[in-house]
Amino acid sequence: MNKRYPVSPCRIAVSPAVLVPATLALACGGSLFSGVANADDAQLLPGIVVEATPGVATEDSNSYTTYHATVGSKQPVDLRDVPQTVNVITQQRLDDGGAHSLEEAAYLLPNITTTTGDGFSGSLYSRGHEVFTYNVDGAPRPYLSIYGTAPDMVFFDRVEVLSGPSGLFQGSGEPVGTINLVRKRAQAEFGLQGAVSYGSFDAKRGELDITGSFTDDGSVRGRAIVYALDEDSFVDVTGRERSGGSGTVEFDIGESTTLSIGGIIEEQDVLRHSGLPTYADGTLINFDRDTFLGAPWSQADYETGEGFIELEHTFSNGGVAKVMARQYDRDAHLKSALPSSAVDRVTGNFSMLGFAREFDESTQYLDANYTAPFSFFGNRSEFSVGADMRKTDQDMQQKFAILGAYNINNFDPDSIAEPVIDFDTPGPGWLDTTTETEEFGVYAVTRLGLTNRLKATIGARYADYDSDTVNNNTLVETSIDETEVIPFAGLSYDMSESATAYVSFSEIFQPQSEQEADGSQLEPVIGQQVELGVKAEFNGLNAQAAVYWLEDENRAEDDPNNPGAFLASGEADTTGFEASIGGEVMPGLDIVAGYAYVDTELESDPTSDHNVSLWAKYRFSGGDLNGLYIGGGVRYASSFDIESGGTRIEAPSYTVVDALVGYKVSRNVDVQLLVNNLFDEDYVERINQTSRGTFYGEPLNATLRLNATF
Repeated sequence: MNKRYPVSPCRIAVSPAVLVPATLALACGGSLFSGVANADDAQLLPGIVVEATPGVATEDSNSYTTYHATVGSKQPVDLRDVPQTVNVITQQRLDDGGAHSLEEAAYLLPNITTTTGDGFSGSLYSRGHEVFTYNVDGAPRPYLSIYGTAPDMVFFDRVEVLSGPSGLFQGSGEPVGTINLVRKRAQAEFGLQGAVSYGSFDAKRGELDITGSFTDDGSVRGRAIVYALDEDSFVDVTGRERSGGSGTVEFDIGESTTLSIGGIIEEQDVLRHSGLPTYADGTLINFDRDTFLGAPWSQADYETGEGFIELEHTFSNGGVAKVMARQYDRDAHLKSALPSSAVDRVTGNFSMLGFAREFDESTQYLDANYTAPFSFFGNRSEFSVGADMRKTDQDMQQKFAILGAYNINNFDPDSIAEPVIDFDTPGPGWLDTTTETEEFGVYAVTRLGLTNRLKATIGARYADYDSDTVNNNTLVETSIDETEVIPFAGLSYDMSESATAYVSFSEIFQPQSEQEADGSQLEPVIGQQVELGVKAEFNGLNAQAAVYWLEDENRAEDDPNNPGAFLASGEADTTGFEASIGGEVMPGLDIVAGYAYVDTELESDPTSDHNVSLWAKYRFSGGDLNGLYIGGGVRYASSFDIESGGTRIEAPSYTVVDALVGYKVSRNVDVQLLVNNLFDEDYVERINQTSRGTFYGEPLNATLRLNATF
């Protein structure tokens, strides 16, 4: 069936690094925001949905679903036109779930699993594999929990998740999926939103978001967002402070071109912990949930900053050209005390290790692409072509300190003296590496309308990857130089006006920045996936289901004998099934539900085979209850296990219930109470090694939030 989508003036992106502080000053300062935008200049053209088009952005939609996404494409595309599983966490769902981080957002989907790493940040798993990359507006960046979390969700309109390989557009694409954070755009109409919240564990948070026009005609728009939080944890001693800000300015250059300039800066200080040990045979120890096995000097300090420029132009034929440039920098300073052995079942003794690391990273990313509609034997079709480049420089210094033996029965964090760690002298875990990575790629993909109902998606990427790592202590250099062609093919068939069946094949090629204990880089992940699924839209709901088979090798997994280091996995097969549904069931009632099953040969997968999530929210209208809304949900994970150093660790299944109640005090003011783990389920959320990495899930906790929008 031939579909038509509205197209509005575009954006592009071009340029080198951007000074984030200057961008923030420009977005927040200057003349006051003024005026209201002129009438929408949108025009009807086939094929492409531009980001500003209503129905793409989820902000102010009050909806749990959307029908378009940008993940898996260079321009927004109908979800049914992507022959892979795609889930979108909308702004409303993020708000109702109290999700301020990517890890918290992942709890809202059954096919993305969060495994906490220090009580505040964590690792993400999809289809049995750890996710090592995420995107911001399509620009990839590394994701390792040891170096902190992704940007705060306050800056983003939605989270898009494409399951399965994504090597066409995402550079060295993730074998198991792409998580794309889509930033909030500047609006021509003035808007002001502020929120404050207070919750369990003395959690305090405030945020402010202002947008509007610098000119009467709305051709120059800006947006500035700031936030700050300070919180403790249910685990003794631990806590964190985090703050950040973003600024964006958009310029309409004529009716068809938009230039966007912006950036994000953040900093975070965390008093972290590394989880709990098990007995030597892998048996879990019945700790109290607030047990802390670390030291008060276990600190992690992170600073991140990024700048971007985008230029986008819409042509009269409906085509869109876009150029984007980004600069991303981060520094991490880590020092902690962590368990380094299992607990002796008889004596209660275990060993402690001091771990210190300095990490600096700088990444430049440039992408230029063109997407346009065309007619193929009278059927609507489109193609995208483009090229991208990514260059990353990393410096890392590391060293350990032997802290000695302690007893689990009388452990005192204050008894651990802070060691002096000198990165310039030899010692345990001594490592000093410099890594330079360059990747260049060209790509092309077309969605052909073979008939009125049948579409074919065919594409390929040529990737040239070069990475050099130097161990500055030994002067040993390791290099990886790879070129690869990554194909993708899919067929979609519209069974009816509301349902589409599809099948897709994709190959996997993912270079890895993770290092082995000697500082050398891991070889790229290679493999393939086949997926078969169906998608449907009906009565305000989006639904999808898929089965898949995935084979890969060389996947990075934790080295149990060397904290912060990795080993390459062998070849492994993974099969699974995913299903989800979301949207408005009836006026006032919204739901999101899903189920994911995964069966993998990877022994390092610490996630459940079966995951279920269900959330529903009802908004009362009229009568004495007008303005009141209530919500509730349940998350279930089956028992799970992991093999560490030849020892198997097992954890039982768990079920967590959450609840929400809120009230619209006025058109502009809203107050809500979110209660997590309503029945105070005592459960283990993550297992990792016999020496450490066992984490309990949060106990009963609540957050009261006051939000005002003008």
